[in-house]
Amino acid sequence: MKRRCLLIFCCLCLLLMASGCSLQTKEKKLRDVEYTVLGTDHIPQELREKIDQVKTEEFQLTYDDGQYLYLAKGYGTRESSGYNISVKDLYLTEHTIVFETQISGPTEGEDVSRRETTPYIVVKTEILDGQVVFP
Repeated sequence: MKRRCLLIFCCLCLLLMASGCSLQTKEKKLRDVEYTVLGTDHIPQELREKIDQVKTEEFQLTYDDGQYLYLAKGYGTRESSGYNISVKDLYLTEHTIVFETQISGPTEGEDVSRRETTPYIVVKTEILDGQVVFP
């Protein structure tokens, strides 16, 4: 009986690991990171070119020009104008930089053009160590 229980327990553990489930908790937020949202004219040329190559699909990019770290998040092609992207959170953990954004669509009754758009956001911040996570 004990062998069966041990075998069942081991199988459950293997299933959890294989399915990608984790018993680890989310990393603790160490501090908020200050940032500036950039207009198209202020995005470095090299980063703008990379964005132009991928902006019709959802994307996440980072770019470091030696002075600043740039974080970009795009939401792919949309059927109309009127979409807004905001930064929900940008913070540092022990091992990561978390950049969380949110897109909102046109509000009911809003005057929008029926041309395709490719909404994205780019922020500039200090150079930081750690992998950037886009939850």
